[in-house]
Amino acid sequence: MTSYSCYMKADGRPPGETALDLSPLVGDWINLKSDSRYIVRAILRVESDRLLLKIYGANQPEAIDWGEVEAIPYVMGQAAIANSFYTRYDLKGIKVDLVANQKLGILVIQSYVCYEDGSGRTNHHTRDFFRRQ
Repeated sequence: MTSYSCYMKADGRPPGETALDLSPLVGDWINLKSDSRYIVRAILRVESDRLLLKIYGANQPEAIDWGEVEAIPYVMGQAAIANSFYTRYDLKGIKVDLVANQKLGILVIQSYVCYEDGSGRTNHHTRDFFRRQ
């Protein structure tokens, strides 16, 4: 019997004994659609074993820097290799949840946008595809 909670078979995995390999996520990622109206660039880096994300939103003449936040890395299967992450941005009344995964050199970022600024805009989601710069 384990001393931790199990709600499905995958929860029975043992605690990680080695640090996660974050290298599949790290890099300067550029949207494959040059005319994207949402996220145009994502920079992922590691500092003190923490995965940090900086997003740039589409705008002219320069992209909008959302700032840097910590992202929670996730693994798939039993390997200690991170291939996905989750984070949230709070942008002055606009909450943006980002869920991403990397496979075969492509980073897919799903964005879930919730407007809490009284503007009446409709909440929405997007999915963008990125390559390393």
